Amino acid sequence: MKSLLNNNKNSEFSGLLTSFDWNEAEPRRIGTSSIDTTRTIWDIEKEVVDTQLIAHDKEVHDIAWGGVGVFADGSVRVFDFREKEHSTIIYESSEPDTPLVRLGWNKQDPRYMATIILDSSKVVVLDIRFPTLPVVELQRHRASGNLVAWAPHSSCHIYTAGDDSQVLIWDLSSMGQPV
Repeated sequence: MKSLLNNNKNSEFSGLLTSFDWNEAEPRRIGTSSIDTTRTIWDIEKEVVDTQLIAHDKEVHDIAWGGVGVFADGSVRVFDFREKEHSTIIYESSEPDTPLVRLGWNKQDPRYMATIILDSSKVVVLDIRFPTLPVVELQRHRASGNLVAWAPHSSCHIYTAGDDSQVLIWDLSSMGQPV
């Protein structure tokens, strides 16, 4: 083990982590999300918390980097690292108090994201330029979705996995949208 990152000074343990993502543009930074309602950005070279954000009253299920200083959390709230006090809500579940559990950012075209609603088989694809309005909703899983990822070298392919024991590969190029 090279490092132990812990932002809880009163214990050797932090709050239960639900996800983390490595910032590909700035490899010294990772982001973590936690059931204690926080998103923490770590500088792993210095082994310190760069910033910690609490913008929720419930657990945060996912975090994903979208570029050098931009990341989003599982409620599809987008933060710019340079403006930490401000965020933009891109999408919220239409079902009250139902969190979004997974988030995938299109690495080839960072205007697009995909998210999964808790206990839903639906995958929602979003264009951050048009908040709250899904580009498309993908529905082929027969049970809850639990993973979404964009293909690393394609802006129009998404991979989803669900509790139905299936991994689906979606080709969005036929949608007629600029994805």
